[in-house]
Amino acid sequence: MIDTPGLRELGLWDADQGLDRAFADIGSLAGECVFRDCRHTGEPGCAVREAIDEGTLPEERFESYRKLEREREFMARRQDKALELAEKKRWKRIHMDNRQRMRFRGR
Repeated sequence: MIDTPGLRELGLWDADQGLDRAFADIGSLAGECVFRDCRHTGEPGCAVREAIDEGTLPEERFESYRKLEREREFMARRQDKALELAEKKRWKRIHMDNRQRMRFRGR
């Protein structure tokens, strides 16, 4: 716990290099995936998923990596207005589609 007056939040700054260094094992496994844009969530030929299934990469370590990756993406969207607007537009479209789906079902 940190008690510092005036400090409102902690965040990841310049996390690209740090994340790559801290999780170099996942980075090297990701380089062996069949697809370059592999998200490691179930694609065929995913070397990261294979390592988790074989037990050579702990699932908890991979989940920690994914959590920090999501935080890095959030910070990038927050700092780049174009990314932030694109994300806002994406969620607006999702909500509109959901409303139409509910109307169609009669709810």
